[in-house]
Amino acid sequence: MRRILPVSSVPALFAVLVFFLGACDHGHADGENQAVQGDEHAGHEHGEEGENPLAMSLDEIAAARCEHRIATYECDACRFEVGVVKVSDSLLKKTASAGAGLLGTEVVALRHAAVRLDVTGEVRLNENTAVHISPRIPGIIESVQVDIGARVVKGDLLLKINSVELGRMLADFERSNALTELSRKNFEREQSLMERKISSEQDMIEAQMIHEGHRTELKAAKQALHVFGLTEDDLAALREQINDTGMGCLPVRAPLAGTIIEKHAVIGELVEPGKSVMLLADLDAVWVWADIYEQDLHQLLAAEQEDPIPVKVFVGAFPDRLFEGNVDYIGATMQERTRTIKVRATVHNTDRLLRPGMFCEIQIGMDAGEDVLAVPKTALLADEGQHFVFKHWQDDLYVRRAVQKGREFFDTVEITEGLEPGELVVTEGAFLLKSDVLREKMGAGCAD
Repeated sequence: MRRILPVSSVPALFAVLVFFLGACDHGHADGENQAVQGDEHAGHEHGEEGENPLAMSLDEIAAARCEHRIATYECDACRFEVGVVKVSDSLLKKTASAGAGLLGTEVVALRHAAVRLDVTGEVRLNENTAVHISPRIPGIIESVQVDIGARVVKGDLLLKINSVELGRMLADFERSNALTELSRKNFEREQSLMERKISSEQDMIEAQMIHEGHRTELKAAKQALHVFGLTEDDLAALREQINDTGMGCLPVRAPLAGTIIEKHAVIGELVEPGKSVMLLADLDAVWVWADIYEQDLHQLLAAEQEDPIPVKVFVGAFPDRLFEGNVDYIGATMQERTRTIKVRATVHNTDRLLRPGMFCEIQIGMDAGEDVLAVPKTALLADEGQHFVFKHWQDDLYVRRAVQKGREFFDTVEITEGLEPGELVVTEGAFLLKSDVLREKMGAGCAD
C-alpha cells in the first residue's frame, strides 16, 4: 500500500533525492553538479524548507524549475505543485449558458449586488399550461386510451364518446356536402348552356346562387365539427360510420403535451359539456407561491423595475438539488388575515421532480443598490480555511490564486483582495481543477 506523505515531508524528501543522485552519479562532471547546486541555492527550484509552493507569485512560478530540470509549470508531472493546471479548449464551454465543455469561465467585473430574501412557499400547477378535459357534446364514454400518470403529446387520443347529437351533426354535414356537389354540377351545366346560347344568363345566375348557398352551409357544418375537435381524418372515417349506426363517435384529443394528473373517465359513463373527465398539465414548469411581508414590498417592486427577479427553490425531498426560476407576479392586494402579499414565481422543472403541493424554501434575489467586485459562488473554493479561485494565466494554463472573501450575496460573493476587473476566472467546474492541484498535497507530482 502506497504511503502518502504530508506536504511538509515533500521538501525534505526532495533534498534527500538530490543528495542521493549527486552522490551516486559518478559519471557527471563536477562542474555540472556545482551548476545544479547553484540553481538550488538561487531559489529557482521550489520546495525550500518552509515555503508554500501554492503561495508563490506568478513571477516565482515562472522562474521555478522542478527536479526534471525544466520549468515547473511546463512539466506535466509537477505543475500541480505550484497550482498550475493545463486546460484544453475542448473542456471549455463556448458560451456561459451552452456548450459541451465541463468548465465555464467569466471575466471578473463590478456587478450589482443582490441581497437575499428568504421565504417559504408551496409548489403548485402552472395554470397556464394545465387544462381540464371536458367533452364539448353530451354522450357516453365508449373507450379510454390513457390512464392517470400517462405522458401524452399534443393530438394524442385520450378517449372516445358516442353521441346521438354528433350523429345528427354528421348527417347534416353529409347532406350539405351532397347538395353542394349537386348544385355545383347544375351550375356548371347552366354555364355551359348559356355559353352555347341555349339557356339564359338569368338561369345561370340562379344556379350559381344556389351553389354558393350550399357551399356556405357546408363550410358552417364542417366548422362546427372542427369546433368539437374533429380533424379532416376524423371526418373521413366518420362519414362511413354514420351511415351504419346513426351515431357519431367523438374522439377527444390532448390539446397540449403534458401528464394526466387526474382521471374521472369510466367506460359507459354519461358525460356532458362542462364536466371534467381528466386534468392534463405540463409539469416542465411549475408555479411557486410565497407570502412576503409589507416591509419587503418596496425593495421587491424596485427590483422588478430593473431585471427579472431570480429565485432559488429548495425542497426537503431533494436537499441537494437547486431549482431556479423568476418572479412573474407580485400581488396587487394584501391578505387581511396574514398581512402578507402573494408572490408567484415560475420555476423550471424539466426533470419533473417538483410536485404540486410540496412545501419549499425560497430565496429571492433583490438588487442591493451597490456595485461590488464579485464572482459567482461556484468560482470560489476553499482549502484548509484559505479561499481561492482559478485564474487564467497564459495560453491554456490556469493558476490557483488566493483571494480574500467579502460579503455573500444572492448568487455571488464579494472579493476584496486577490482579483482585478478584467481577469478571467473559472466559474463552473472549478472543483475539477481543485482536485488536480490537490495531487501535490496527496503526495503526487514530483513526490511519486
